[in-house]
Amino acid sequence: MFIKKNIILSIFNIFICTLSFASNTDQVKFEKKPTYYEKMPKLNKGGVLHVPLSNDPKVMNPLLSDDSESNSVEGYLWMSLFNLDPETLNFIPALATEYVISGDKKSYTFKLNELAKWQDGTPVTSEDIKFTFDTLMDPKTHAAALRSFFEGVSLKVIDKLNFTFQVEEPKFDTLNFLIAFIPIQKKQFEFSKDFNNDKGIMNPIGNSAYVMEKYLRSQKIIFKRNKNWWAKDLPNYKNRFNLDEIILDIIPDPNLAYEKFLKGDIDLISFNAEQWNNKVTGVDKEKFGSNPQQKKVWSLKEKNKFPKPYSFIAWNLKNPLFQNVKTRTALSYLVDYKKINDTVFYNLYTQSTSPFGSFTENSDPELRKKDKIIAFDKTKALSLLKEDGWMNDGSGVLFKEINGKKLIFEFTLDTNTNNPARLKIAQIVKETYKTAGIKVNIRTTEWNSFLDNLNKRKFEALILGWSGTLFPNAKQIWDSSSEKNEGSNFISYNNSKVDELIKKSNVEFNQNKRNKIMQEINRIIYQDQPYTFLSEVNFILEGLNSKINSPRWISTYESGAASDLFYLVK
Repeated sequence: MFIKKNIILSIFNIFICTLSFASNTDQVKFEKKPTYYEKMPKLNKGGVLHVPLSNDPKVMNPLLSDDSESNSVEGYLWMSLFNLDPETLNFIPALATEYVISGDKKSYTFKLNELAKWQDGTPVTSEDIKFTFDTLMDPKTHAAALRSFFEGVSLKVIDKLNFTFQVEEPKFDTLNFLIAFIPIQKKQFEFSKDFNNDKGIMNPIGNSAYVMEKYLRSQKIIFKRNKNWWAKDLPNYKNRFNLDEIILDIIPDPNLAYEKFLKGDIDLISFNAEQWNNKVTGVDKEKFGSNPQQKKVWSLKEKNKFPKPYSFIAWNLKNPLFQNVKTRTALSYLVDYKKINDTVFYNLYTQSTSPFGSFTENSDPELRKKDKIIAFDKTKALSLLKEDGWMNDGSGVLFKEINGKKLIFEFTLDTNTNNPARLKIAQIVKETYKTAGIKVNIRTTEWNSFLDNLNKRKFEALILGWSGTLFPNAKQIWDSSSEKNEGSNFISYNNSKVDELIKKSNVEFNQNKRNKIMQEINRIIYQDQPYTFLSEVNFILEGLNSKINSPRWISTYESGAASDLFYLVK
């Protein structure tokens, strides 16, 4: 699939670390390097591709999107200033052709491609950049998570094509989030009275390879190839985005999506662990080939360097039940991780011990050791609960006296509908917690309602997942300031030592030194257990219809098959 915003934000850190080797007086300029795309053969154009989307996108706007479905839509419609080569990690010009970084790393000047146009034919200019930036930085705009990257950043327009981002304090990832900046069209929104609810939010005007032709809620989104796309003849794009039409079929039920894939109604699918274990390599094994030449559909299992997602139980730390670390740690000791991995993920996942990739240099390897990793241990859990003042009332339910009031240990565990894996995890958790005297009520809600409850902090505990990042910035999720304005710190985690280490890590340009700081952050978070870290994905598991061909299926740093290279077999 197309590289998403969060992926771009993570991978660009690889380059920014090299800036520490330049002298304080040397400018750093973009140097274009050869790409795989420039050497590609001419590919067929035309045809229709059907791809499943698990839920309706919350929005179609790069400033407001905070869910995976909305992010998925972005890649079809908008371009950032630069793209990333997923094999070499070099930068590829997109809306911009150049950048220059001042010697003190406080000024970042970009030049837009003079050919760049919106789908309505009007040029992309510095005024669009400024309008987007000003809208993003307006505290009324529901973009707290994205805005957190731009704290201390200002923008100066030089002329129609040139503009400069100025930063008060350069950080290790300053270049990467500036390069990943995605502008919206000023013309579409400049007279909006309420940007967050403007009708244009679901009627996008983009500047990329596709335009949205039709959106039928809960049914499908139809994208048509923009035959007047300004970049279609540029060397890095001329043999990409070949399909005339891409239809996102909205299918919340993953099992229905699987059946539609077998029938040929959809052409590309990401398998969950249960589908891979029980169907693809089980009862339906004979239906699948191992390459597109063998059978109607084929399966792909790949392990590359792209950081994989992890799942967790999040505890709302505003809730008195979860405010003590001993109780949270006890709750984590009551989770049967082996059972989850065996029966939910079929040993295709690994127990997670870090929000930064459990096996990366940002995470402490000591936490993987038998005496450090939190494993299912009911005896230890009950001991911790007793130390924290929880007592059995004789009926098998735990309670605690707080300010003269009896607090029963009962809470609601939220997850989203049509996610069988998360529901199974919730049921496993409910069963084991019950044996310890803790009552769990499971609640499932539709995805957008689930996100709304999360953003408004209307939950007690929930099961969710974050995508992986190569060089994560801990500020977005773990800094106490990221709680406000519906930020990503939705559990209200607050640890002054972590805040201090985040500040330190973000101004450290030496990668090895920064890794050590991140490992310390990892140790503290794991000790605090604001999340109960569950499982981390090991493999990319996908199915493809054999009518699709591609010069390359999955590159080193892609999260799945890249549909921008697909062409249909004639």
